[in-house]
Amino acid sequence: MKILIVNNLYPPHSRGGAESAVANEARSLSALGHEVSVLTTAPFVGWRSLGVSEWKEDGIRVFRFFPLNFFWYRNDHKHNALVRALWYIGNFWGGHPVRVFKKVVKTVGPDAIHLHNINGISYRLPKVCDKLKVPTVFTVHAVHYAVPSGVIIRGQKPSIWFKPFAWILKRKLHSRATVTAPSQWLLDFYAARGFFKGQKTAVVINPLPSLSAPPAAPAPQAVRRFLFVGQLESYKGLNLMLAALSRLPDDMRWQLDIVGDGSMMPLLRRQRDQHISLRGKLPPEDVARTYANATVLIVPSLCEENAPMVIAEAAACGLPAVAAAIGGIPEMVKDEENGLLFNPGDADGLALQLRRIDEHPEILEPMRQKAIAAAAHHAPERVAGEYLKLFR
Repeated sequence: MKILIVNNLYPPHSRGGAESAVANEARSLSALGHEVSVLTTAPFVGWRSLGVSEWKEDGIRVFRFFPLNFFWYRNDHKHNALVRALWYIGNFWGGHPVRVFKKVVKTVGPDAIHLHNINGISYRLPKVCDKLKVPTVFTVHAVHYAVPSGVIIRGQKPSIWFKPFAWILKRKLHSRATVTAPSQWLLDFYAARGFFKGQKTAVVINPLPSLSAPPAAPAPQAVRRFLFVGQLESYKGLNLMLAALSRLPDDMRWQLDIVGDGSMMPLLRRQRDQHISLRGKLPPEDVARTYANATVLIVPSLCEENAPMVIAEAAACGLPAVAAAIGGIPEMVKDEENGLLFNPGDADGLALQLRRIDEHPEILEPMRQKAIAAAAHHAPERVAGEYLKLFR
């Protein structure tokens, strides 16, 4: 089968878990013998970048281009609200990305098209696929089709300007495509706002890279090694995590490793003490080693998460999570089974769960085994099989 995958970013240009999921899907479908192509964006490096450049990466045809607009998707944080508003207009009605998309479809001749994040390309693509009469799956990874910032912090009201944006976009995105999401929570979020009415929907979890044999049980640790991996932004709950750690007993021995980068890095550098190690952004193989050396992963998010890839990646390495019960996280972390949950925004609740781990270390091994079992559901060939059923 010839399959065209479309996503606004593709490695080495990445921003979060969605790009990893797309790359894992492309590789697994290719490994199963399918002819896989990827259409993605690239930074502006001159007028030639408006055209399509073709690359061969891991046996996959990758088409890259700069969509004619005010800026490249990955650079949105560098621009003010007015420029971003004009950029969104380009996403709604710009013709250049649609012409490039049709050209690539003609070149590839796909039997199926899989649209992922089309933010920064064109919101017209689902209806274009209808006109091309190619079976299409549209996977939503975040809330950004209803909330442009892509972030909903529990307890905060979204801007009133988001309502007309969502009103227009739910009509723009309506098509015959099958809609999938990595969590039921995200499908329900869009359904509650009138998106995708009458369309077939399904939960398909994100694939991990090829899973190796489960790791051996780690040796008992005198020092509890806590780990945070992700964007260093306030909505990820970093201040809440630090507040929880400050409430641990003085005689408890612990260490926190923070992996990632973001706007809070300067503040964390000033606040850190001998218990906290800032590792910065690490390559995947080094992140895997931090999973193997940690006691638990902490996911303290204040925003409505969809299905954080970091939880599944850690679980595959035998690392259970202590996570906020927010968004789609409870679909991944079952309390007292493959991890522990606490109420979002509750620093005392997080501190309590971390103390439980220190006082009752015997709970770790059963959670570790169930985390490994849960990660097996993210095996790339299994997820690829789910998508193939939908393509057909």
